[in-house]
Amino acid sequence: MEYINPLFKEQRLINEKQKPQLITDNRVDKTKRARKTRIDKTHKLKFPVTTIEKMKLQSLCKQVQRAQKNKGLDPIQQTKLNTLLLQYGLNNRHILIWDWPYQDSKQYMHTNLVENIFEREIGGPFGLAIQKGLSERKTVYMIIISVLKWLEGGGNIEQII
Repeated sequence: MEYINPLFKEQRLINEKQKPQLITDNRVDKTKRARKTRIDKTHKLKFPVTTIEKMKLQSLCKQVQRAQKNKGLDPIQQTKLNTLLLQYGLNNRHILIWDWPYQDSKQYMHTNLVENIFEREIGGPFGLAIQKGLSERKTVYMIIISVLKWLEGGGNIEQII
C-alpha cells in the first residue's frame, strides 16, 4: 500500500538522538507560589439601616454631591460616602457610641473599606468587633450611625470629605 501524498512516501527513520525532548515548563513553579494581594483591595461590607436612616444618608449624599459639583469636582456616590463616614469614625473614636438600637431590617447599604484597614480595625483578631463583642455588621452600623448623629449634632461634613 502506497501513500498518495508524496511527502509521506519517504519514511524517515528518526534516531533516538533526533527525537524531540519534552520541554519542562517553568510556569508550574510560579503557580505553586502564593500570589500577592493588591494593596488597594477592598472589603465589601453591608450594614442594615432603617428607612429613616437610609433617607438621612441619602440626603447627606445629595448635599455632598451638590457641594462637590459647586467646587467643580466629580460627584461622590453613596457607597463612597458611607466608606468615608466609616473611616472618619475609625479615626475619631471619641465620637463613637456603642449602644444604638440595632435591628436587621433586611434593607442594606454598602461600604468598600480597604482590606488592610478592615482587618486591622474591625474584623481582625484585635479589631473592634471582637473587642466590643459585636458582629462586623453591627460594628459598622454603630460606627456609621454614630458619625451620622455627630453630623446632625453640629459636626462638619467638610472634615470628613
